[in-house]
Amino acid sequence: MPSYALLRRRRSGSRATADHATADRTADHTAGAGPRRRLRGLAYLALGLPVGLLALVVLGALTAPVLMACARPADISSWADAARRAALLTFGILLTVGVAPLAAAPLAALERHRLRVLASAPTEPTAPEPRPHAVRFRARYTTARAWREVAAGYLVAVAGPGLVLLAATWAVLCPIWLAAPLVVARSSGGPVALGIGHARSVPDALPYCAAGLAAGVLGIVVLITLVRAQAALSRTLVEPRPDPLATRLVEVTRSRSRLADGFAAERRRIERDLHDGAQQQLLGLTLQLGLARMDLPADSAAGQAVARAHDQAKTLMADLRELIRGIHPQVLTDRGLGAALYELAEFCPLPVAADIDLPHRPPQAVETAAYFAAAEALANALRHSAADNIRLTARVRHDRLTVDVEDDGRGGARLADGTGLTGLADRVAVVDGTIRVSSPPGGPTLVRVTIPCPPHPQEDDR
Repeated sequence: MPSYALLRRRRSGSRATADHATADRTADHTAGAGPRRRLRGLAYLALGLPVGLLALVVLGALTAPVLMACARPADISSWADAARRAALLTFGILLTVGVAPLAAAPLAALERHRLRVLASAPTEPTAPEPRPHAVRFRARYTTARAWREVAAGYLVAVAGPGLVLLAATWAVLCPIWLAAPLVVARSSGGPVALGIGHARSVPDALPYCAAGLAAGVLGIVVLITLVRAQAALSRTLVEPRPDPLATRLVEVTRSRSRLADGFAAERRRIERDLHDGAQQQLLGLTLQLGLARMDLPADSAAGQAVARAHDQAKTLMADLRELIRGIHPQVLTDRGLGAALYELAEFCPLPVAADIDLPHRPPQAVETAAYFAAAEALANALRHSAADNIRLTARVRHDRLTVDVEDDGRGGARLADGTGLTGLADRVAVVDGTIRVSSPPGGPTLVRVTIPCPPHPQEDDR
């Protein structure tokens, strides 16, 4: 018991030491975070001057006709003056609406860079999805984000230089007012300019000293509050907002992809279990029945029964191999899509001309989707087309895998007919692929499956 108590005391002591060390590190980090935060705030405030002046020059030039048209309305003395003002106002509005969304994009990018100065661990923005120039140009006028960036540009144009001017005024006036009594006492007796007003004597300078003391304390609070308010408003305007519908669509797509991957993994597991378990046992049973059949007279009742069982076992073996091939062919895992498509064409009851040109192995998900799409298309051709010949083609061009199944049957196939093409389209859509069917009445029928395929082989767990 004493040794156990001593051990507990030692453990408690080590735990307390660790807690004190953690608390010391946290305190050091917290103590260092304050100066860094203030330095980042000063950097954000200082950068507001060049960014704000740039925004003021660009957006001010666009808005100048509107301001000129609205200035001094009392000077309008005739209908001609009113018409000129109206024309100038219309031109200014059109100029602002037409050019401001385009000019606000780089200004918003600069403001995003300035906002990242405030973050202790800034993260780089995600690269935008590449879109055609026409789509991006149209988005500058039709999306709420573009007009929020315009509002952010005007905010930076006003608040950036304004806050710097306010901080500079505060930094100059506060020391002057605090030292006002001393400056007046050392003067020759004449009025002393104190920035705002004059003081002739020390009693006249005391209110300025009190005002400088109050401004020194309150000015910091007001300035920090204004800088934080501008940063929060700018962040709300320039940072992209997640689209709930797009987010939901991404979640659904990822969920569907996970389900498809899980389904494919389960198919491979079932195929492996059947291949390594039931098929091997059935193969051993078939061999034993074959040996027993050779040992028994062929015309005996036992020999005939064993022969029938042997034939049934061989038929069952062939059916099981076909079932395993339908679940997930081993050749697809071992040798890839090209060999699997050639085997598919070889086992097809109709003549199939296979032309496969795959410079590298596609990703596993693409291989699986393409193989079963080709298998389903061949099965549809066998069941519904009454074709005599089928052509199977697979190519990789421009980072896209294209699998064509063409037959010379009667045609008339459609995706909406429920002949397996709908399920084929769903399977291909999981890997962002598409399916197109060309099947005029009288044929021929062409089923084309197109799936994005990376240019280099990926390392997969095959």
